[in-house]
Amino acid sequence: MLTSAPGEARPLPAAPERRHPGRVARLWLLPLWAHAAALAAVLMALVAVTGTGSSFSADEGAAIVQARHLAKGQGWVVDHPLPQADPTGRNYPLELSTRGPRGTAPFVKHPLYALLLAGADRLGGITAMVLLSVAGTVVAAALGGALAARLGAGLTRPALWVVGLASPLLFDGYLVIAHTLAAALATAAVVSALRALEGRPPPAAAAAAGACVAAAALLRNEAAFWGLGLGVVAGALALRRRSGRGAALAVAVAAPVAALGAHVGEQAWIDEILSGHAVPLGGASLSTTGLLGGRLRSLALTWLRPCYPGHSVAGVLLMVMLAAVVVGVVAARRRPARSDVAVVGAVAAGAAAGALAVAPANVVPGLLAAFPLAAAGLAALDTKVVQPLAGRLAVGSFALFALAVAATQYPTGGSGEWGGRYFALGLPVLVPVLLAALGSLGSTLDRSARRVAAAGLVACSLAMTAMALSSLRHVHEVTGRLTAAVDRAGAVTGADRPVVVATRGAVPRLAWATFDRQRWLLSTPGGLADVGGRLRGAGIARIVVVTDQPARDRAALAGLGEVMAVDRPVGGHDWEVLVIGLR
Repeated sequence: MLTSAPGEARPLPAAPERRHPGRVARLWLLPLWAHAAALAAVLMALVAVTGTGSSFSADEGAAIVQARHLAKGQGWVVDHPLPQADPTGRNYPLELSTRGPRGTAPFVKHPLYALLLAGADRLGGITAMVLLSVAGTVVAAALGGALAARLGAGLTRPALWVVGLASPLLFDGYLVIAHTLAAALATAAVVSALRALEGRPPPAAAAAAGACVAAAALLRNEAAFWGLGLGVVAGALALRRRSGRGAALAVAVAAPVAALGAHVGEQAWIDEILSGHAVPLGGASLSTTGLLGGRLRSLALTWLRPCYPGHSVAGVLLMVMLAAVVVGVVAARRRPARSDVAVVGAVAAGAAAGALAVAPANVVPGLLAAFPLAAAGLAALDTKVVQPLAGRLAVGSFALFALAVAATQYPTGGSGEWGGRYFALGLPVLVPVLLAALGSLGSTLDRSARRVAAAGLVACSLAMTAMALSSLRHVHEVTGRLTAAVDRAGAVTGADRPVVVATRGAVPRLAWATFDRQRWLLSTPGGLADVGGRLRGAGIARIVVVTDQPARDRAALAGLGEVMAVDRPVGGHDWEVLVIGLR
């Protein structure tokens, strides 16, 4: 043993070697705003993959036609293209429009969103409209991360990336529909409500929550349910809390009042735009199979269904994935052994990869099938996670909101959709709680089992993200080919603005890219001969007919003219674009 001589300074013990975090760790530890910027860059880059030249949903087309009309300074009313052949207006081309004394507007049900789109159109056309939705996804993800900080310090960054890249808000970010913007505002309302309940200036925070609810309700109908749910939960908290009761009561009043006020004010705004009582043209009924039957059917569709007709193999594989995810979580809760988790994780990941391989363009309407991490989180949920104030407010608000949506949505759900689009508004609020539940469950597993479980969930999520982008791109390509075929057929007629007749209501709205260059009419299948006769009487010599039932519609027009040209633009489908010479 070495010792120092008297009077000599003793050497200091060697300092323990400090391990500096690697580059990946340093990037991960960047603040939330940096992660939000990185997410924005990723989502903007993916615009090149999905494309912006055509739409997934016909609702997008109506909003785009309306926004372009406004951007050109032509006002809200889009005139009938052929009033001389359709004096009653029953064949107006854009279904689900709104008619009033001043005329018909294709997308006036949410005027604020139409105005936002018009502003985006002036800045950058359709790409800017899509980027408006992308921005909504980024803000919603960032606010979800901020909310997650109230449930655990390590949840902030995972919540942002899960909301932005693994949830249905990824898909919705490339639609010209206001889901992502409303989701951002709904999450901001919850964050503001929490600030009030945590002791921040209650009047200002409660007012901010109400303002966010009102703005969301001006963009999406279902946001009114969010305001009601948030108000009810805040009221329940007020009854149970000894401190902060006044703040809870302020939120309980502000949120539902704001939702109701926005609804009433918006209806008055619509009536003002159209100079009187406005009436929607057509639309789906609440239920065609009885109230309970319709609710159960829509709930199964929007939460569980893994595919639409045509992809049954992928649907089976996705149900296997979903079952394996839930079984894996249940097994982990009961017997946290690595072998159990490894087997079900491998099955889930393999089924997801198989579904992606056999049907990469499969559209998944069910929320849990499209978002397997949500299924895992719900299966892992326990009372410990919900005990914090943020957990109670988030879960309670989402539960009431989801029940209200389930009770009022159409039997067909949101029609063509990815992951139950009417529920998307509440996902950024629910995701932090689900991640907290999964984190709590993961802490009971040994390190290797935890890694295997996480890898399985990541693999499933990546597969569904790839499928979402692939299906969106595929639908855009199909719609683009159909629209291009209509444009080519119009050139065959020789008219400056050819007359185009569709027997499917979505088609004229999906043709927004060429809508101003054509004169569209919408006919029921049984009324096609009558429409053709009126067009012939109006002096129209040639028309274009777009049909997915060509044999039926050719027979209906057989006595009116002859087929001059046929285009079948979509392989494997029955779509035909016909040029008919009327005689």
